[in-house]
Amino acid sequence: MNRDVSWFSSGLAGDEELALAEPPPGVWRFAENFLVAAYDPAAEVGLWTHLGTWPDDFGLWEDEVLCSLPGDDGMLWSFGYHRTEAERRPAGAGLAFRCVEPFRHWHATYDGVVVRTPYDEARTGRVRDGDKELLRFDLDLECVAPAWDPAAAHGADMAAQSWASRHYQQLIRATGEMHLEDRTIAFEGFGARDHSRGQRGHAVAHFGGHDLFTAAFPSGNAFGMMQMWDPTGAVNLAAGYVVLDGVLHHAEIVEAPRLPADFAIRGEELTLVLRSPVGVHELRATTMASVLATARPRLGMAFGADGPSGETVLVPGFARWEWDGELAYGLTERSDRFT
Repeated sequence: MNRDVSWFSSGLAGDEELALAEPPPGVWRFAENFLVAAYDPAAEVGLWTHLGTWPDDFGLWEDEVLCSLPGDDGMLWSFGYHRTEAERRPAGAGLAFRCVEPFRHWHATYDGVVVRTPYDEARTGRVRDGDKELLRFDLDLECVAPAWDPAAAHGADMAAQSWASRHYQQLIRATGEMHLEDRTIAFEGFGARDHSRGQRGHAVAHFGGHDLFTAAFPSGNAFGMMQMWDPTGAVNLAAGYVVLDGVLHHAEIVEAPRLPADFAIRGEELTLVLRSPVGVHELRATTMASVLATARPRLGMAFGADGPSGETVLVPGFARWEWDGELAYGLTERSDRFT
């Protein structure tokens, strides 16, 4: 892709890509977080991975790995903690992200142990520990669209958020290999990465749920959106964008589906409508895979959908999107509270 670096960065400074060595002074529960998610439609494998500092101890990094497998093979999960030296950050016990070139090229690796949980079990409660399997992956992440800063969009009020005060995200193409026990998967898919900073976990009771949808299409067109609401359902952040003919346009969210209480692992039909300065954009999707987690007090993330607990159920997933006759696979991350 013959683009100037400023197109990829959207004017963000290159040092924003790097992990901080120290938190800002005097900010309670300040955290820094990185996410990489991608789906390979040929292998029917999805990855949702997260690296972040523990809010009560900035030197302690938590890594989370969730992997959706095809059919009834279930999902893989792992989490770990590591006191990571500054020069290796962002990295945890088994998961590491490395910036090769800001806003252009990243690298993601994992080398560790995962547990396999059947979807039926993960769908109905928190997962149990079980038999261990070895998982390794080594993925090259090529950025394929401009970085998007929702705070630059009209109405994106990061001050009202309980998970970060600074956030941007970018679409990626992920290629490489995954090794699961004695199976090797040549991974090739699309997804997203993001980077957040700010107080986190200090106001869990103020978070109700969210939508985060993204996809990059073969033509180079792309879209993304974020919508957040409090426990009453009142929206406190709503912002989106489209990339058309190489130009990023901020967009208003006209219609977006929230996570239903009877959500399915796959096969759900979704409709998203965005309005930008260049028109109204209707996108339709079919969910292909999901992984499941539950946000707990004090930021702890329990895997599996523990809906009856009254906590926020998180369903990172992947969908096949259709936009004006063009198909792509992208991230459909949703959460909500169910009682």
